[in-house]
Amino acid sequence: MSRRRWIAALCATAAAVTAGVGAVPSEAASKTGHVLLVCNGSAGCPKVPGVDYYSSLQLAVTHANNGDWILVWPGTYKGSTTVDATHGLTDGLHIRGMNRNGVVLEGVWVHGVNNTWVENMTGQNYQAGSANAFYWTGVDGYWGNYLTAYNNGDYGVYAYDSTSSSKLPSTLAHDYASWNADSGIYIGGCRDCHAVIADSKSEHNALGYSGTNAGGELYLLNSEWDHNATGILPNTLTSEPDPPQSGAFIVNNYVHDNNDRDVPGTGITGIAPVGVGIGIAGGQDNVVRGNLITNQKHDGVSTFWLFTPPTNNQIIYNTFKHVGYGANPGDVDVAFDMSSLQNCASHNWDVTNGKKTPATMDPPNFASLSECDDANPGRTSPLGHGIYAPGDPVVSIMTALNAVGITEPKDYKGPGPRPDALLTMANPCAGVPANPWCSNGEPAFAIPTHP
Repeated sequence: MSRRRWIAALCATAAAVTAGVGAVPSEAASKTGHVLLVCNGSAGCPKVPGVDYYSSLQLAVTHANNGDWILVWPGTYKGSTTVDATHGLTDGLHIRGMNRNGVVLEGVWVHGVNNTWVENMTGQNYQAGSANAFYWTGVDGYWGNYLTAYNNGDYGVYAYDSTSSSKLPSTLAHDYASWNADSGIYIGGCRDCHAVIADSKSEHNALGYSGTNAGGELYLLNSEWDHNATGILPNTLTSEPDPPQSGAFIVNNYVHDNNDRDVPGTGITGIAPVGVGIGIAGGQDNVVRGNLITNQKHDGVSTFWLFTPPTNNQIIYNTFKHVGYGANPGDVDVAFDMSSLQNCASHNWDVTNGKKTPATMDPPNFASLSECDDANPGRTSPLGHGIYAPGDPVVSIMTALNAVGITEPKDYKGPGPRPDALLTMANPCAGVPANPWCSNGEPAFAIPTHP
């Protein structure tokens, strides 16, 4: 697919998911395959004569074929579920809970089964094993919608080494993640991810979003990232394939209050800097555009070294309010550390005092050398790429002191409560083939809202 056609498909998908439409790819799918029903009785089961239920999601997956659907009745389901090719599955499985808040389990891992949907359920308290609530690895096509990930020992909603070659991008939409020890939402290990995160919320994690070595048709859109240590952090690590991170688009998000030291953290994520709205850690060719960034103690947007220098990133058309109130050196709306090369910032505004003024920067924008557009004097040079100001060593020092806990020591006291009334799918029967729980495309029984 051409880039122009893919962008058109992306925009259509993003418009649908942010408008609150049910899981777009599922409803677009043809109504083929069998429907397997899962109910363990912990919240009661619909009484349908002659119909047997699987007592666990794992049992249903074991008996599923390509193109099948699995519906899960509300209840508490112990243990995690693995979806892989062991029993012949390779493509097109749909797993959907009948109520997001009522279907509670530990985790679902999809490995090597392409075009798999996992929707409308909660993964929580998964502290052993992989400890990711919902995750896809090594798949071509994945969709995770209306998912809640709470208090897991690693990631909340996670996709690694996974892409989509279909006309629709892989999508994580209407998801919620809190109190996860790594990031709430993660897409990583893909050079051309062909994926979208939209209309989601991630709070009280070490990182709201982490994307290691990920980019290329990767969009974070219209989502809320708050009360994490750092809100959004695309990053480069040499421990994973294909560094550096490159080419993510962070657009139209609400990023606020990411100043929390009382959050979990594991491994390198445990040294995520506190008080940064959007950080670019060793990434390149990223676009940060049109975001509202408020109540950040140190920096609204910051680029800094992580295994490679941050290069060629664009920070444009963002709005900042009450950012840098920590009043330390380098606490500004937009900060570039000393390793930052060829990064630029244009048309960013600060509205802290009710008056629109240019966003504060470190280094200051002397002679327009931080501008991305033709205001940069180097744009008229034969190369036409601009001459960009070097970064500030003070930003590097303050970021390091923050990360190692000298200026911002971590103080995790345990998870807060999980919200229990998050938006569930309006109609969990939409797009599902005929089955005893759905009548004329609508639920045939009252669905419990709690497990």
